[in-house]
Amino acid sequence: MSLKTTIKNRHSKTKRFTWKGVEVVIKDEIQNPDVSIRSVLSKIDPKIPRHFLSNIDIIYVGDFDFFKERDIQAMYENSCIFVTNQQDSIDDMCDDIVHEIAHSLEEIYRDTIYSDGDLEDEFLNKRKQLYSILKSEGFDVSLSSFLEVSYREDFDDYLYRHIGYPALSMLSANIFYSPYAATSLREYFANGFEALYYYRDYNFINKFCPYLFIKLTKISEEDL
Repeated sequence: MSLKTTIKNRHSKTKRFTWKGVEVVIKDEIQNPDVSIRSVLSKIDPKIPRHFLSNIDIIYVGDFDFFKERDIQAMYENSCIFVTNQQDSIDDMCDDIVHEIAHSLEEIYRDTIYSDGDLEDEFLNKRKQLYSILKSEGFDVSLSSFLEVSYREDFDDYLYRHIGYPALSMLSANIFYSPYAATSLREYFANGFEALYYYRDYNFINKFCPYLFIKLTKISEEDL
């Protein structure tokens, strides 16, 4: 039985509604009284085209054990977005959902995004730049870690806890849109999707991430 089916069966009386053809299931109420899922989706609505939701069936809001186990706030899996009900602000929750929408699109547009290797080359060049900067700043870094494009928890932990995202944000300015984009090729794509479609930062992506800009523009033009 899939995770989606299990949750539906266990929480048949939870609140639910439909947004742009996607079922929204509130398993657990959002703890912050200043945040509501309807307000979040209203803010996302004008920025994300409906066809970008074609690979999403359900958005679940709640307190899920796997969030604590994986130390994450949101996840995309099997045409579902899971997002925590522990939210600091509307903007934070918008960011979580838009980021997972990006990951859902990878399944549809994987060849368009990754097959020619251009995006991977761009990402690795940026990783090498970051490596050189960190090395010059006295950080003990290994080049081999920066040449791995897949997500690695130990590498993410090193960036987040040892270097720190505030410092990394300054050191990687004009390289990555945000520090999290440096953690893997897939996160580079998803972070760029947020930047272009949600934050509308065309100038940064076009100027500093040209191949990412091409890929993001191309998926908006393709028919499903």
